[in-house]
Amino acid sequence: MRWCRLAFVLSVCLVACGAQPGSASRPPLAEISPSPTTASPSPSPSPSPSPSPATDAPVAPPTTKPVTFTGLPDGSYITHLHSTCRGAQTFHITVLQTLVVRARGGTIEVSSGYFGRGLCVIVYASPTLASVLTTRRI
Repeated sequence: MRWCRLAFVLSVCLVACGAQPGSASRPPLAEISPSPTTASPSPSPSPSPSPSPATDAPVAPPTTKPVTFTGLPDGSYITHLHSTCRGAQTFHITVLQTLVVRARGGTIEVSSGYFGRGLCVIVYASPTLASVLTTRRI
């Protein structure tokens, strides 16, 4: 009976200290890895639907816009951007693409940032910029 009482007191002390009886010979539970035969596969979560790209990001405006000229003689023409629809170089902002006209029409691409500011595309009739063939306000 004395041994039973001693065993009981020791087990109470071990439990109070956080140890379980017989745990000295076993590794802690965190160190025990489940055997592959007893592990059950966890169900994989169903993938969430991915949002469509059209709703995520706003569509960026185009970086260039076409400027079309019709009714011009076939050929290649120098084009400039000016602050007003006059061919004088005092109004010059930048040189644009060469306008190639075929079948009496042609198109150049102009940066979108130039539109809506009252600027003008100047099409020169001569390579020396001596005469203007046509203009187009953008």
